[in-house]
Amino acid sequence: MSKHEYGPFEALVAEVRNASIDRWQTVEKKFIDVVEAFDSEYAAGGRSSGWYQAKARYFNDIIVALISNASGKTFSMRCKRSSQLFDKIDIDICFPEEGDPVVAGEVKALGTPPHPGNEGTARPGARDLHKRVREVAFTSMDLKAAYAPPQPMGSFQAWVDSTSPGYFAFWAVRANDESDLESVRTTLSSLRNYCNGVAAVIYMPKSPESPTSYVVKKLADLANDKTIREMAQRVS
Repeated sequence: MSKHEYGPFEALVAEVRNASIDRWQTVEKKFIDVVEAFDSEYAAGGRSSGWYQAKARYFNDIIVALISNASGKTFSMRCKRSSQLFDKIDIDICFPEEGDPVVAGEVKALGTPPHPGNEGTARPGARDLHKRVREVAFTSMDLKAAYAPPQPMGSFQAWVDSTSPGYFAFWAVRANDESDLESVRTTLSSLRNYCNGVAAVIYMPKSPESPTSYVVKKLADLANDKTIREMAQRVS
């Protein structure tokens, strides 16, 4: 196992794939349990920021496995597709594996617990969120412009909603407190003006004294299972 791999995450990804799990709610508690252990190890020091970034990769693998199981189709991960402005751009999720994409998407993980590399303080989930949201919105528009045939635009929102490929964004965010949570929720909700679906699992410390013991904040408008189903239905 490489220095940027984490056994409990590897096991959870394998479980989702092997058991044909197709609902986020089935694995959410296990995901948070692994995140707590993962974050606790990072907070204790001795792990690099590169190692911590593997959380996003594992979250991506879980989401892709759930969508694949829900649709009965094989999705590509971390592939390249044509761009309107560049030769190629990186895409986290894509179907089909070859040819013009029908659906595509991105997966992000933000926020860190207090750790020695940040002078013992947490990094709020909203700290880099606006930058990441701009990146996702841009990629959605860029892909649609690259693959959609020329057509009159009655309204921007109608163009986003009807133009292929459908573009979806999934987020795993550690919110540091209620104020951070509200900033994350508001910003991610606005992203739906540029994507065909936006979902998030947002978790917060149960108390300031337990910064890596989490509770999930349920937000119906950003539910993972709803967005997974919508993405799967487009290819089923």
